[in-house]
Amino acid sequence: MGTLSAILSNTLQVTLTQNSLSERLEVATLNTLLGVITVFSVLILLILLIYMFRIFPYIEGKKKDKQKAIISSNTTEPVIKTNTIIKASTKNEMIDLTDNLELVAVITAAISASMGEAVPADGLVVRSIRKVNKRR
Repeated sequence: MGTLSAILSNTLQVTLTQNSLSERLEVATLNTLLGVITVFSVLILLILLIYMFRIFPYIEGKKKDKQKAIISSNTTEPVIKTNTIIKASTKNEMIDLTDNLELVAVITAAISASMGEAVPADGLVVRSIRKVNKRR
């Protein structure tokens, strides 16, 4: 095995030294082009993969809506839904906040933790919720 690798390395050295400068530059140029094409093709694949991540939540959201409809149609208990629509202040879109009781519980817990006091008996009144600009 050692002699085979020695023969191959000697042959490679001989072929490289026997080639003229123009032939060696041609091989080097082809190797460079192959490397550049490989890098850009991988970058294009990454761009497509990142673009697909934008599409997947919509597909999963549709599946979850179908599953919720199937589950709600199979339950015999009455389902109480709160349909709250809040107008977004930064965009002219309507956001549907249906069944966000967990979100309300988390926000209430965060407010009571930041206040450091017990929650008043009459409850908390939230007048507005704004998104904080993180880029400042």
